[in-house]
Amino acid sequence: MNKPANRSRNIRQATPRRGAEIYSGRMAGLVKVLGRLVLAGCVVASIVGAYFYGDKVWQHGVQQPVESVKVEGEFKHLSRDEASRLIGEAINQDFVNLNIAQLKKLIEQHPWVERAIVARGLSRTLRVTIIEQTPIAVWGEAGYLNQRGQVIHTDKVQGLAELPVLDGREQDSEKIMRQFQDLSQMVRSRNLGVRQLWVDELGSWTVKLDGGVQLMLGKDQLPEKVQRFLVVYDEYLVQRFDAVERVDLRYANGLAVAWSDSYNVSVEVAG
Repeated sequence: MNKPANRSRNIRQATPRRGAEIYSGRMAGLVKVLGRLVLAGCVVASIVGAYFYGDKVWQHGVQQPVESVKVEGEFKHLSRDEASRLIGEAINQDFVNLNIAQLKKLIEQHPWVERAIVARGLSRTLRVTIIEQTPIAVWGEAGYLNQRGQVIHTDKVQGLAELPVLDGREQDSEKIMRQFQDLSQMVRSRNLGVRQLWVDELGSWTVKLDGGVQLMLGKDQLPEKVQRFLVVYDEYLVQRFDAVERVDLRYANGLAVAWSDSYNVSVEVAG
């Protein structure tokens, strides 16, 4: 009869310790959860603070007027002062809202500017590098052509008076430039140069060499006709080329030479 009584006492003594362990475990879990919540709250607060405060710092530090503009490049036809004035008129005084693409576009509208590189620098400085157009030829009365045959619409420059003169329809300017380059290379082997090249309203091409001799080429097969001229030049004309005024190459297989009045001879060569 004594054993059941002892078992009862053992059960009553064990129950409080088990409850304390369960309670302690729950408290530890709760503390851990609360710690995570506090940490998460701190992170969120930091992000929100950085967003609002950082934005104000950014605006204060960056959204300031441009204090200086540094202009770089090799200036031949566009002066540095004119470039600075052009940039000053186009610039947006609010540094952070400065539209780099728009400013670049405005600068490149100047006829002598081929390309502009615009970048923000330190200490509220704007760096602008200007690459000028390279005129290769005079284009009629409208201006000049660059190496790609694009028209540079500008007033004539005294220092460019020795450039060759090309002319024709503006939509054909690139084609005319290519023909000029090809034909110039062909006649250069004879120490001749192309002074003028133009296309009339009917599409007929005419070349004027440095010495003043005109080559009338017609509408097509220009390289073949110039090559025909060079053959005749080597065989018949090289010794008396100063007396030649015009060579008509509009024939299918020949040419006609017009001489100056001081050299009263007419020669026709047929192939």
